[in-house]
Amino acid sequence: MTKFLIVNADDFGLSPGVNRGIAEAFAAGGITSASMMVNMPGFQDAVRLARLNPFLGVGLHFNLTYGKPLSEPRLVPSLVNSSGAYLGIRSAAAWTDKDIATELAAQWNRFVSTGLRPTHLDSHHLLHQNIPSVFNVMASWAEREGIPMRRSQTPIEPNGQQAWTTDYIWLDTYHEEDGLLRLLRCLHNLPDGTTEIMCHPGYADDILRELSEWANVREAEQAVFCHPSVGLTIQALGICPIHYGMLIKKRCEMERIPIPSLAAAPTDLIPAIEPAPEPQPLREKQQRLIHSGKNRKKKRSPAKRRRAGRASPARGRRRQRSRKRRKRPS
Repeated sequence: MTKFLIVNADDFGLSPGVNRGIAEAFAAGGITSASMMVNMPGFQDAVRLARLNPFLGVGLHFNLTYGKPLSEPRLVPSLVNSSGAYLGIRSAAAWTDKDIATELAAQWNRFVSTGLRPTHLDSHHLLHQNIPSVFNVMASWAEREGIPMRRSQTPIEPNGQQAWTTDYIWLDTYHEEDGLLRLLRCLHNLPDGTTEIMCHPGYADDILRELSEWANVREAEQAVFCHPSVGLTIQALGICPIHYGMLIKKRCEMERIPIPSLAAAPTDLIPAIEPAPEPQPLREKQQRLIHSGKNRKKKRSPAKRRRAGRASPARGRRRQRSRKRRKRPS
């Protein structure tokens, strides 16, 4: 059985430094996928890099703990404090399904308004792994949109919401001295089927240092996933590197269903294409004349050409000179 591998970098869109690190790791062959945060300072820069790297799978990194929601605070009261910022994971017990779904819809719509479509769905701080209400809302949304969701290691209730996902997931950090060695060992022991390896590469910038305590961790993982031995080992072991979008295509082909498009997104959030300008009336008239032949120069018949020649002054002078030459004595 073939071994398929998704190496997914979290927090795409967190800051320009993180974005640059993820793009470089993808170019080095160390990652195949990324999860984008749409409510953070580096979002527009991440969209730009995603368009420059169309073979990088990009999913939605649903965020309920960093910064502020995209929804108006009055629409998601259980998620925010008096200043409109997220309350954080410690207040998760008070989150309502309605508020979670409202903010998920807002973040999804922000993503697809760029013209991109998420290849998968996961969450910041692995919320869907630890909070059943978040998992149920996300799984329901992923099923509706026909996309996979990051595998949850938390046991799912038999009658609970299910999710389409990978066979395995490898949750680890690679910032310590033996990080590269542990990653290579993981690749050598990869099971048959589809496995996701989660990582957090990135370069520390001022925005990242202000938002996260993981700046040094990200730079250490940046060095690991940009190391040439990672891509070479994947190739040498015959592992097939993929992203979640390839799983979507394969599933749609097997089940003979259309590949999901942007049809589910609100039309007012997708830039409209302006129609081509109407042809000018004068040009239309010219086209009609051309097709009807009215403006073409008509060819004259031989008889008309002869008559025109007889009436020509030049031809008359030539005839007079010819008669004078014949009258001269020899």
